[in-house]
Amino acid sequence: MSKSSIFKKNRLDAKQLRTVAERRFGDANALRDTGLNPRANGAMYLGGFVVECLLKAKLLERFPWLENDHPPQGRSKEDSHLWSLCYRSHALDEILAKVPAVTEKLSQLEQREANRLTQSLKSICADWTIFARYSTHNANINDARAFLDKIKEIKKWLT
Repeated sequence: MSKSSIFKKNRLDAKQLRTVAERRFGDANALRDTGLNPRANGAMYLGGFVVECLLKAKLLERFPWLENDHPPQGRSKEDSHLWSLCYRSHALDEILAKVPAVTEKLSQLEQREANRLTQSLKSICADWTIFARYSTHNANINDARAFLDKIKEIKKWLT
């Protein structure tokens, strides 16, 4: 395969992660727009991946040293944990906890709207898992529509 292969391992910066998030959101919507239940799992998996990319972009902006290609040798346990969250983990709720500016930004909205969006974001972060890609359970396309609608609404607060 050529060096431009999609399978090449690259460390992405925050801007690149946002670009990937937009592309995968388009992919998720394309699956949803088929209207076919067998495409629902893929749409929902990709939707959660969008949130992961956007949260990791926020993490990189908050902790610029994370863009280093190497594990944080000689750094504190907290720094090692941050590096792991960025490059090894898919625990959205843990990543969200490290970027409080996101929920602070939401809290500036009208209270009812702030509460609704914050709850929606926290729910997505708590529920979504990479293990969805291995699930033998089939979601239905209406679940995918609702999930992606939530992501569309909150993703603007993650950019």
